[in-house]
Amino acid sequence: MLLNLSIRDYALIDNLSISFGPGLNILTGETGAGKSIIIDAVNLIIGERASTDFIRTGSESASVEAVFDYKNPAIEDILTEYGIDAEDDTLIISREVNKEGRSFARVNGRLVPVGVLKKIGKLLIDIHGQHEHQALLDSKNHLNILDSLGSKIISDSKEKVSELYKKYRQINSRISTLEKKYLDFSKQQEILKFEIDELDKAQLLPDEDILLEEEKKVIENAEKIFSALEFAYTTLYQNYEIPSINDNLSKVIDSLEDIKGFYKPIENILESLKNILYELEDISFTIRELKDSVDFDAEKLNTINERLELINRLKLKYGKTIPELLDYKANAIAELDNVINTGDEIKELKIEYEQIKRSLAENALELSKKRKVVAEKLEQDILKELSDLGMKNVNFKVHMGLTEDPKGIEIDGKKISVSEDGIDNVEFLISTNYGEPLKPLAKIISGGESSRIMLALKSIIAEVDNISCMIFDEIDAGIGGRTAQAVGEKLSKISRTHQILCVTHSPQIASLGDTHFLIKKESTGDTTVTKVYKIDGDKRVDELARMLGGAKITDNTIAHAKEMLAMAKKIKGN
Repeated sequence: MLLNLSIRDYALIDNLSISFGPGLNILTGETGAGKSIIIDAVNLIIGERASTDFIRTGSESASVEAVFDYKNPAIEDILTEYGIDAEDDTLIISREVNKEGRSFARVNGRLVPVGVLKKIGKLLIDIHGQHEHQALLDSKNHLNILDSLGSKIISDSKEKVSELYKKYRQINSRISTLEKKYLDFSKQQEILKFEIDELDKAQLLPDEDILLEEEKKVIENAEKIFSALEFAYTTLYQNYEIPSINDNLSKVIDSLEDIKGFYKPIENILESLKNILYELEDISFTIRELKDSVDFDAEKLNTINERLELINRLKLKYGKTIPELLDYKANAIAELDNVINTGDEIKELKIEYEQIKRSLAENALELSKKRKVVAEKLEQDILKELSDLGMKNVNFKVHMGLTEDPKGIEIDGKKISVSEDGIDNVEFLISTNYGEPLKPLAKIISGGESSRIMLALKSIIAEVDNISCMIFDEIDAGIGGRTAQAVGEKLSKISRTHQILCVTHSPQIASLGDTHFLIKKESTGDTTVTKVYKIDGDKRVDELARMLGGAKITDNTIAHAKEMLAMAKKIKGN
């Protein structure tokens, strides 16, 4: 609810503060007094465009501040999102524009982008001006309006459709991703198979190339190796021409054995020499075994060279070492398995996808049927409301259409576009005179008709509408008498659950107000300002009399004004 509106140096307003009450707040005054200025100021608060043209002549800037109370979790979410402190369900929004064209917006004292005011404003105030395209006239909002009205019978089905649609989209997206992946893998499948087969046939072993190179060197140098080993063996152990080192060492040991009995210092040396002899024999036997194993095998050398040629070719082709080639082969096998697994997963997902599509189609169709029931009731209710508002020749229809889409879900043999909200395209159509074709609400030209249609809709959806404050700017344009009375009564009815600010020239509507503000343009010397006065009692009677009779107030108009107020009191008491 809008509690207070403060305006400074804005158009004809120098400094003004208005405290609005609950229920129906009426704003009246002569043409040109500045009623529209107040509505413009409210528009500034909810994020509409700011212009330097609004700044009062002689002032450096213009500012507007509004105080609201609210009980809307969505507003709390916005405040949290922008780090704005909540203050006991109270919201203070201010907007300032200076002569340089710079605009400053604040919420609870914190500077915010103007876009934040738009977000919050949509949740606080709904302004209906006779020349403006309002949310109720926009076909994009008609589906939500219909669903709000039928929430009791629609909500479960709508939630189910939304849940199925999300799964439908998720699975479809997953299939698309996997199919692209599968296509990319499939293009490489033959290459992978060839490479795996090639590496598999090679039967590579870790460090095989290093071992083969060593073996190749042995065979290629077999003669030299044999000669060296032969020389070492004969020199160390067995030489038929001259005594070997082993023979000479044995003689040394035998010689020392002869003196150890009477020459103690030689015992340790003798023991060491014996150990050397044993080690020398072991080394000699090992050299003999190595010598005997050395053989120049030309056939084996060819085999080794062929094997090394294969290994080196693979290493060069893939640019990898043998361990890396073995890893590459393992990864290639895993990739090939992945192609097969991906194909299987796609098949399984497509089966699930078709099941979800069928379930989505069934539930979307069920939701559509429920909406048609709500639509029929809305049509009847709107016609009744409009008849009460003096529009008896009106035809109102809720058009529910489907959009064909080759990629959509199947409904009654056709492929139909689907969204999280189901399959229905909803638009309110109206014909205001007999014989005229039905047209979208937005095509209505008459401001009076537009306002009354919106009022009828608001009267119906008041119970499900979360917006606490509605502003009607000259909703009485083009109407009078009994119709104006009916409009006033509708406004009074809605004001039981919503705060309403209504700018009007109709005494019938004004008489039903809970709070009445008189807007006057006053001149002092060379200065003209707009003033706002809260009126009641005789002053309110006088204002109604002026609205009834014009500039000249008579006893008859005074009596008529009092009668209207008395009647209004009875109406509001019902």
